[in-house]
Amino acid sequence: MENRIIELFEENFGFAFKATTYNNMIVAIRTFEQFKKKNEDFFSFKKRETVFGHLRTYAIERQFNDSAFNPRANYSVSMKQVNSYKHKALCIETKDFIVNLGRTNGAFKLLPQSSYKKDFAKSNAGISMQLSFDLSGEYPVVVESKKYAQITYGYKFGDMTHLSKNYVPEELVEESIVALKKNLSDEIEKII
Repeated sequence: MENRIIELFEENFGFAFKATTYNNMIVAIRTFEQFKKKNEDFFSFKKRETVFGHLRTYAIERQFNDSAFNPRANYSVSMKQVNSYKHKALCIETKDFIVNLGRTNGAFKLLPQSSYKKDFAKSNAGISMQLSFDLSGEYPVVVESKKYAQITYGYKFGDMTHLSKNYVPEELVEESIVALKKNLSDEIEKII
């Protein structure tokens, strides 16, 4: 069974998925940083770090959501309401996996536990391994019906810490940043 999981993992999370993941993260992080810089007067209140975390997550999830509608996308997305406060989590779905995305403090750390993640993880019963894909190529690869998986990233001082490769030309990244930045600004204007 574990060999089949490895095969499924490699089929679902090949080069195209890794490239899409990395580039979505780059676009979202750069957009967030530019937005934060442009609005630094508004974000001078000491509670800004909490707001920044939510805005960064919004930018990342929005970028994954938007790119899922590209005809060449190798995944789909859905939103799942996860608590009574109407908080929703983005679920990325490949042929064989349902995936959540979030920030962790280390490259091989898992996302914090929650009820909906535990429910998703029940599909992994009987699997005793953790498979992960390594975007940098520096680490040996070995994190584990749709199976449940997590994409984790690190963020410090305006940059990602867990990813280190670039897969698309910079001009394409910049085009996506412009589009996402306009959307982020529109969303903030609705709130204010």
